Formats: sequence, structure tokens, C-alpha cells
Amino acid sequence: MPARERILFISNRLVNPYAGTESQLLQLIKHLPRGQFEPRLLVLQRSEFSDSGAISCQVDVLGHSSLLDPRTWVSFWRYARNAAAEGYSLAHIYFHDASIFGPPLLRTVGIRSIISRRDMGYWYNRTYLRILQVTGKFTDKVVVNSQAVGEVTSRKERIPADKIKVIYNGYESSEKPTMTATGDILAIKENGLGPIMFLVANYRPLKRIEDAVRAVNLVVKNGGSAQLVIIGSGNWEPLRQLAKELGLAQRVHFLGGRDDVKECLKHGFIGLLCSESEGYSNSVVEYMQASLPIIVTDVGGNREAVLQGETGYRYPIGDVGALADHILGLLRDPELAKQLGAAGKELADQRHDLQRMIGAHVNLYYSLVGASAAAPVSGER
Repeated sequence: MPARERILFISNRLVNPYAGTESQLLQLIKHLPRGQFEPRLLVLQRSEFSDSGAISCQVDVLGHSSLLDPRTWVSFWRYARNAAAEGYSLAHIYFHDASIFGPPLLRTVGIRSIISRRDMGYWYNRTYLRILQVTGKFTDKVVVNSQAVGEVTSRKERIPADKIKVIYNGYESSEKPTMTATGDILAIKENGLGPIMFLVANYRPLKRIEDAVRAVNLVVKNGGSAQLVIIGSGNWEPLRQLAKELGLAQRVHFLGGRDDVKECLKHGFIGLLCSESEGYSNSVVEYMQASLPIIVTDVGGNREAVLQGETGYRYPIGDVGALADHILGLLRDPELAKQLGAAGKELADQRHDLQRMIGAHVNLYYSLVGASAAAPVSGER
């Protein structure tokens, strides 16, 4: 029996296993076929989660992460040298700091590298880009989660198009949540204040969640009845205050971060996303899986994720009036909402199957280590 290929995964610090990028990395590690691959994870800085034993492979901690600290570069090179001696010939790097020093240092010890890009580069600045345009020459492939992210990465970081590989996010259909949605969600659903609109996102200014709150205000003023349920981590006090000022305290609900999102979404009517930048949103896929019609901003990967008029609607960033109009249209035509949701569910099932995502990575890894899969892998075409 041929030896298993050893794959080294590299990330900066894993804190929230339910966040978009972290969850995709952990799913990949968990489901990578152990008969073919032996994964190992290096985190630059430890966290409570990385120390928890919940990650399904060996976890090592570098202990340094600052790009300006020489110890980061020296410690990483020493680690890479030891990994190469142990038979690791390929590394897959998540998050941007490690993707700066990782590829050139890995190349010096004979380890090929893949870097991941999963957003539209909102973190780019002139210094970062100048460095990335140099260190990117040492990477072998770049995995992106949408065509839009691939185009931005190629243009900004000057990565040749033939190095870009689009692999859409994959999701497990049988996840078992540890919390139940039956209590708080059903209480909201049955309070008589209208259907539930979900917005799943952690609090960050670029998510523009206040636009959704203001849209609810316009919907109510124009005779509609709906509620907004926000799921995500962060300081929600400013938005609580906004909802109170608009007289929406009973219609806008903040449930915090939780791991039963899919169970919650089963009780929804519409899925919303108001971001000014999106690579390819996990929330949008979860909405589709729950058969919700979707209303999102017309940016980045949203243009691939939401088919205009077929699975939902896109609207210009910050146009709260357009957002409210789309909401009102769906509230007044439940049959249309149902049709859009069903089309989104079909698209999600085809595009975002977990085994399809795993198979795409398996085939990519084999293409770089010089082996070939014995048979077609996990539905990848």
C-alpha cells in the first residue's frame, strides 16, 4: 500500500471554529481521506480552541506571528526544515500574514506551497501588496472561493491566472448542533410581529448591518410586517440603540454567536447580507441550504452566489430603500419567495456539496505532489 501524503496546514490563530475561513479549514482537515493523506496543522499563535483537542489532527504552535519580529522568520524556517525532513512536501497556508513569509521559506527546504484567498482584499495596503507581489512568486497555487476573489487576487498580487484555482466552499449536511433553536426562535416566530428575516454575520463596520435595521423601519412604515434576527459575535449595543430609536426594539433581535445557525434558519423567511465587501459568504450558502430567498449587496462573490431574480436579489451598497423594496416584494408574494428559495437550495446542493469541495482539494494536492488519484475523487469534475 502506498504511503500517505503528508500535508501541512498553516494558519495564524484559530479562535472561532464557526467563522467562515476557520470552519472551512477545519472541515477540510476533518474530512481529508486518511487513507491517502496525513494532515498536520501549524498555528502561529495558540488559542483556547487550538489547545482544546477538538482539531482532528496534530496541532503545533510556532509561538511567533509578527512579520517584523525576526524570531517569526527564524522559527518558521526551522520548523519547515524539520517538516521537510519528516516527509512533508506540500503546505496549504490560510490567512495572509503566513502567506507572506511562508512560500519563500518553504521553498528553501523543498516544500511546495498553496495559499488561500477568501475575500476581496479589503486588508490590502501598499506595503502588503509590494511584499505579496514578491513572495507570491514562490507559491505554486492559490485557492480562491469565488471567481471574483480570483480576479482581484490575480490583478492586485500579480498572480498568473494559471496559478488560480477556484474551489467553492463545502458544507456538511448532517452537522449536529449543541444548542437548540426551538426556544428563542420559536418565541420570536410566534410573537405576531411578522416573518423572520435572518442576517448572519459577526459585527464589523464593513458588514453594514445597520442598513438592515433601517430597512426594517422602511418596511414597517410602508405597511409591511417583518422581524430581523441577527446572529453573530460582537458588540451589538450601538445597533440595539438604533433599533430602539427607530421604535423597533421588539422587531430586531440579537442572538449572539451560536452553533445552531442551520436549525435557526429553518424558521426564516428571507436571508439578508448588507456588506460592502464579500468574497463568497458562508451565510449566503447557509441561507440557500435553508431554502430562503436572499437579498444581498451587489458586490464581489455575491454576484456569483445570488442569481438575480432566480435565487434572490442584489442591490447597490447602502441603498436602504432598494433593500426595503425587495423585502416588501417578497412579503407580498410568498409564492415567489418560495420559488426563489427552492432554486437557491438546488444551486447550493450542486455547488457546495462538502465532498465536492474535499475532492477538489484532493485532486489539487495530488497534482502538486506528482501523484494521481486511483479513481475520480468525491464528485470533482
